[in-house]
Amino acid sequence: MMRTLWQTLLLWCVASTTLGQGIDDGPTLDPNAGQAVVAPQEAVARTPAIAGPWWRICEMPDLGDLNGPEPRRQHIVDHGFIQACNGKWQLWACMRGTAVSRLLYGWEGDSLEAGPWTPRGVVARAEAKYGEQIRVADGKRAETMQAPFFMQLDGIYHCFYNSAGIRLMTSENGIDYQRAAFKDTGTNLLYPDGGRDVMVLKIGDTFYSYSTISTRDGRGYVNLKTSQDLRHWSRSKAVCEGGRGGVGPVTSESPFVVALDGYYYLFRASSMTFKTYVYRSKDPAYFGIDDDRFLVATLPIKAPEIIHNDGKWYISDLADFQGVNLARLHWTIDGQ
Repeated sequence: MMRTLWQTLLLWCVASTTLGQGIDDGPTLDPNAGQAVVAPQEAVARTPAIAGPWWRICEMPDLGDLNGPEPRRQHIVDHGFIQACNGKWQLWACMRGTAVSRLLYGWEGDSLEAGPWTPRGVVARAEAKYGEQIRVADGKRAETMQAPFFMQLDGIYHCFYNSAGIRLMTSENGIDYQRAAFKDTGTNLLYPDGGRDVMVLKIGDTFYSYSTISTRDGRGYVNLKTSQDLRHWSRSKAVCEGGRGGVGPVTSESPFVVALDGYYYLFRASSMTFKTYVYRSKDPAYFGIDDDRFLVATLPIKAPEIIHNDGKWYISDLADFQGVNLARLHWTIDGQ
């Protein structure tokens, strides 16, 4: 998951992102700044396409004592981006197959268009005192910290992730994060039944939280919950499942939704085909159940995040699971 992206003003610093027009990239709607998404008077249907070559921004780090027992099975997977107060880009990614299973690792870069970025080290591990997921069996410890997703709200940076539920960390500078502590619960748990790979989009006064649900009976679907305050959440709703994207527990992973010109675009990844399926809908709460009418593109990539910066769109890819790649993303108007 991408699973980020957008910069507003902090009280004491100005983020360096500016928004402009880009003919090749499409309009510059800012879908993840925590600002209300406002639909244009007339919707414009577009289709996303990868444009140009890929470039590498990070490589598999040496974790020292935390390196997993089988290097080829130690993978960089779901990840998220944010530009911090100092203007530098932060990339956090889930590392799986380590000595403690899944943890979060960070890199920092000056530019989206150049790498390699500088490793920052392990940025978060599951902790029992917060109720996060830790299991011990046969003397082995298995932790789960997974799929960071970033957004900025009212001058505060937010990092959503999953570990025994969907949880939240916050930061004043976009670099150093602390687990939130809600007064009514004393924990940072937003809700327990969200599965994994969370991504949040604010539309008007409502937060739309998309995630992956994999059931014991073999289903896999993109789940949605909504909230006005990030504390009280609606019931879950399946918004995309089956069709050409496939059926099974790993066919609806790393959802990412972009709001653009009156439409919503769901990027849905599959670990069966290692492709990403893109759906276009005017309703952010429905992208098709066993229904491919909304499918507009299939991309040969895994678990992408979408970034919009300085009038340009970017898309990420896990490639060989030993690094993260970026490429430009273009939005072509249908019929042109």
